[in-house]
Amino acid sequence: MTRRLSLKVGDAFRRLALPLAAYYGITLAVPLANGAWRSGGAFAEHAIVVLVVPPIAIVLACAVGTMARACLDRLRSEI
Repeated sequence: MTRRLSLKVGDAFRRLALPLAAYYGITLAVPLANGAWRSGGAFAEHAIVVLVVPPIAIVLACAVGTMARACLDRLRSEI
């Protein structure tokens, strides 16, 4: 199951590369271009959350999907 999960995570990141790039551009590049970096800690906190949460959400979604698929496969094999 670990190999399957790593493949799913890799596929998910490849599939989501363009939407993530657009998201990062809107939420980080545009505010930086407008001078948000001058606000100090507030923008830094925002940037950390924006950079960390999406990859964690992708990995969690892949893990849940892989576990659900494994459970369904096991149930089907028992029937």
